[in-house]
Amino acid sequence: MKITKLLLNLFVILFFLGSAAAPGAGATLTVDDSGDASYTTIQEAIDNAEDGDTILVYPGIYAENVEVYKELSIVSESGESENTFIISNSPEADVLYVVADNVTIEGFSVLGLLSDTGSISDADWPDVLAGVFIDGAEGCRVSNSTFISNDVGIFLQEADNTVLYNNVLTLNYWDGIDLIDSSNCVLSGNVVARNDWGIHIEGSVDNVLLNNIISACTNKGLTLLECSNSTLENNMISGSELGIYFEGSDSNIMSNSTVEWNYEGIFLSNSTENLFYGNEFANDVNAVDYGTNSWNTTVGNSWSDYAGEDADGDGIGDTPYVINESTESIDYLPITGLPVSDLLPGNNLT
Repeated sequence: MKITKLLLNLFVILFFLGSAAAPGAGATLTVDDSGDASYTTIQEAIDNAEDGDTILVYPGIYAENVEVYKELSIVSESGESENTFIISNSPEADVLYVVADNVTIEGFSVLGLLSDTGSISDADWPDVLAGVFIDGAEGCRVSNSTFISNDVGIFLQEADNTVLYNNVLTLNYWDGIDLIDSSNCVLSGNVVARNDWGIHIEGSVDNVLLNNIISACTNKGLTLLECSNSTLENNMISGSELGIYFEGSDSNIMSNSTVEWNYEGIFLSNSTENLFYGNEFANDVNAVDYGTNSWNTTVGNSWSDYAGEDADGDGIGDTPYVINESTESIDYLPITGLPVSDLLPGNNLT
């Protein structure tokens, strides 16, 4: 059943990536800061576009804050973020503010100016400035872009069915990615490094995180706060104070991921019925679990501090790995000796 669910999740990812990447049927409007195109600013092209059009942006430096209020594809002509820059021109505005459904943003370096407040208000999340802020819009895609020197690299609020693919988010003051009250989103192949927090997900359900690297964050690498039914597959979380933090989050599945070189690998508070298997943990403190969660299916996890033996050499420890005996948080089938990938369902275990 878990293999079936994984295949279904992969199908959903491919569907989103394919549909989001499909070119629009409308006109193409060109932008070049040198004046060799129809427009010299991205905003001017948006203001003159129609739903379904493509804004094709030539390499250059665009010092502007862009509001996207039409269903458009905004793409760099080169496809490379290294030579097409959008830089905030205001300390009081997001670099790109998206309120229209089905917007595609692809192939830019996005640099912001830090907000005057320098803090995140518990009562009002959007007082921070983002490289891209998708506000109440569905079906958007942000890909192949780099986000540096923003309060938050990418901020999603009530932005269901969004795809974030192959982005780099680094040296942002607060978070790399915030996903708030947003569901059925896919975060795949992103590198989130050297931010205060890496990826923060709150009040959201049915999201997929696949093949992301979250590294060297000052505070927490990955946070799930009041989230459920999400799939975390094949991610790497390393080098942060706390690798993964679950608070009030239930019925999520994390598998085939690496959590290493953090002070604490994973910490679960008020979180139940989550499932962890096929993961590798190598941290100062590998796991703290104050809920009732499952730590194995037909295979458990690899633990750097596992002290048991594997007398028969089958790759499964002979004694359980105890995380919290009082809550019965126990990995009954800890992996030892053999590579985790060899023991996952579909390989040499049935």
